Formats: sequence, C-alpha cells, structure tokens
Amino acid sequence: MDKPIMKFRESTGFLSNFFVEPDGTTVEQDFQAEKTFDLQERVEILIADGPAEAKRLGQKCTLREDWPEVRIGIMRHLVLRKFLDHRELAVALFQTGDAELVEGNTWHDNFWGDCSCDSCEGKVGENHLGHILMEIRDLINSYNDD
Repeated sequence: MDKPIMKFRESTGFLSNFFVEPDGTTVEQDFQAEKTFDLQERVEILIADGPAEAKRLGQKCTLREDWPEVRIGIMRHLVLRKFLDHRELAVALFQTGDAELVEGNTWHDNFWGDCSCDSCEGKVGENHLGHILMEIRDLINSYNDD
C-alpha cells in the first residue's frame, strides 16, 4: 500500500476543494452555493473572490432545511464532476495509487477531514472528503482495468 496522503497541498493540492480547476472554477464555490436556495445568496457565493470568500459567505447564508441530509451527496457529485471535466486531474488522482487520502487540517474540520490541532488530539475525523476522493479513484481505476 502506498504511503497515506495526509494533506492536500503542494503536489497534492489538486485534491483540495480550494484548488482552482483549469476552467477557473472550484468545488468549494459550487459546494457553498448549494447550501442555499436563495438565488441572490447563491450568485454572491458563485462570483465571490475565490474559494475562501465563498466559504465565508456560505457560513452565513440562509441554509436549506435538508442540508444535513444532502451535503455528502452534493459533495460527491461536485468532486466527481471535477475529475470527469478535467482529465489531467483524473490522471493525477489515479496516480495516487492506493494511498489513503486524508483531508488533514488544523481548523477543526473533523467531518470532511481529520484535524490534527492540539484541541482535537485523540479525535478521529470522519474524513468524508477523503473517502469521496478514494471512491472516485476506485471508479477511475475500474475503467482503467477494462
């Protein structure tokens, strides 16, 4: 088994939702926009000055009632679309081999990733983003086996 990838930065930065795709979009902006049904808020998030600003706006938008139930499915769809739309990113994901992908962070995100800060010590993150990426990699690999 390949060495785990514990952070999505530098050479593995393409795994991050903040990664600017070749067409100028980011999963983060699309994901944050999906949090609300308010058209004005959605547009503000989509035209925000980058993924960090989109995330800030998404944290204060009018949250749709079904968000807890739909957020993982929405994330799966958006991340899959990222790799289907950009072959070079799909190839890079394929090249991670069988490494465990962990969205390691220090900002207390133990839902999408696994926080390694002192206050989260001993907590195991759910790493939903890492699991989604590994599912998509497995899907890509299944087509390469044909």
